[in-house]
Amino acid sequence: MKQSDRDRSIRLLWEAPAEPTRGPKAALSQSRVVEAAIKVADAEGVDALTMRRVAETLGNTAMSLYRHVPGKAELLDLMVDAVWGETDPAPAGPWREGLEFFARQMWAMYRAHPWMLQLTTSRRMPGPQAMTRMDAAFAVVSELGLRSEEIVAVVTTVAQFVDGVGRTMADRVQAERETGVSEEDWWNGREALWEHFTPERLPMMTHIWNSGGFESPLDEFEFGLARVLDGLAVFIDAEERPLVRRETCL
Repeated sequence: MKQSDRDRSIRLLWEAPAEPTRGPKAALSQSRVVEAAIKVADAEGVDALTMRRVAETLGNTAMSLYRHVPGKAELLDLMVDAVWGETDPAPAGPWREGLEFFARQMWAMYRAHPWMLQLTTSRRMPGPQAMTRMDAAFAVVSELGLRSEEIVAVVTTVAQFVDGVGRTMADRVQAERETGVSEEDWWNGREALWEHFTPERLPMMTHIWNSGGFESPLDEFEFGLARVLDGLAVFIDAEERPLVRRETCL
């Protein structure tokens, strides 16, 4: 995204939208355009999202949308922040309960809008809704006596876990949308693969397969979140916490 595009996104996200100064008063608004775009992405995937497609759902022309949103890049930024606005900030209280609440809000958001995982990158322009939720998460761990960089690391660890398990879920949703075949049906149709699961070649995989370990997997979100929080508890309760800094890339 060009600098000028980033600046436009900042204004759109953080400043109240201005009313059009020319042309007749229209029923359209920035919020209506964003709402319609989210519905398109939910139903058809973000790859199907175009200004023309959004306009069609609103019964307008694509040109009419540009009076409220400059382009698709800015629209995507607005969509991401609007979806964050569907979540609740983590409440004050014990750090573990607060971070678990934060994680569950993110997980519910991704389950409702899996296309978000295609747009959530480190260089997407953050908006006030997303930043308010992150600020509340920082506040949850702010009374633990951690360094500022440790507060960031603790919250980021939880968020990155949810992002990771969310991307797996989003990939499954997209694959099913594109093929019409569910994840379970796809794996059930791989009989030729299972023939290669032999004790000689894959002893542990064969043991797990034969003992039913793949038939009833543990919930990846619930299991993983508990383990992440357990690990953070060890770090937080430690008398001495080693400070691990990111290596500088040359």
